[in-house]
Amino acid sequence: MRPDDLQGALERTLAAVDADPRSGPVLRAAGLRLRLELTDMPLVLNLATSDDPAHHLRWSFSDDVDWEPGLELSMSSETANAYLQGRLNLPIAIARGAVGVKGGSRSALLYLPVARLLVEPFRNSVRAGFPTLALD
Repeated sequence: MRPDDLQGALERTLAAVDADPRSGPVLRAAGLRLRLELTDMPLVLNLATSDDPAHHLRWSFSDDVDWEPGLELSMSSETANAYLQGRLNLPIAIARGAVGVKGGSRSALLYLPVARLLVEPFRNSVRAGFPTLALD
């Protein structure tokens, strides 16, 4: 798995969710502020709701952002790919130590359920242009 493929699939996914009239508002209402760090490749994603009324989300693949994450997740790229394709139960992965978590329990309880809204768009992104990420 290459960092460019994973970042490309995430970019396509986030653009789709940002434009979606159902998922975008739900993520905005949750006040999402999430940092995802991949432990085995140089890739980090900072994701937050947008202040721009024309967008629901804003994101950056660096730590140079003007917001603090409410929740930070760290995991391998393999674990992230499986989670983003709906093949991994995140609470179980956290309990097994495959996913590191930093942040308040309130943030986790609020953000993790709404983050599931990324699964179907991520699968679609993988199918549409990133076959190296596809899980059998």
